[in-house]
Amino acid sequence: MLNSVGQMRTVEAFLAILLLFSAFSIATLMSPAPTIENADSLTTMGIQTLVSIDNDGTLGKLIDERNWTALSEALDTSLNVGTSYNLTVYDTDLETMNDVLITNGLISSGDVVSFQYPCASPTSADNYYLLQLQLATAR
Repeated sequence: MLNSVGQMRTVEAFLAILLLFSAFSIATLMSPAPTIENADSLTTMGIQTLVSIDNDGTLGKLIDERNWTALSEALDTSLNVGTSYNLTVYDTDLETMNDVLITNGLISSGDVVSFQYPCASPTSADNYYLLQLQLATAR
């Protein structure tokens, strides 16, 4: 003879586990990703990042050398982990200088902040650049 009380306890335990698992799954899907809500703070973070890279003339040197990989690595290490960026470098004629994408991911949706930063070459008085940096928080 089967123990019907034991079977009901097993079914009850299984349903309780299923209910808890469902609640945790829904909670993680509905919880917002940690983002910087304020566009001003995102802009401030981006400007501070470019200023810190440009502090000793490194930014201008990297652009003079067309070292887009090192520039991308400098941005990767300076920006927060959850921040996506896209950088375009323009010369004095507003022609795009970088022939490769300087980015760490796709900025597809959400709040995107775009600003421009002027930069001068530390080696030559004739080289001026305009950097357009787009930042977004990963979602």
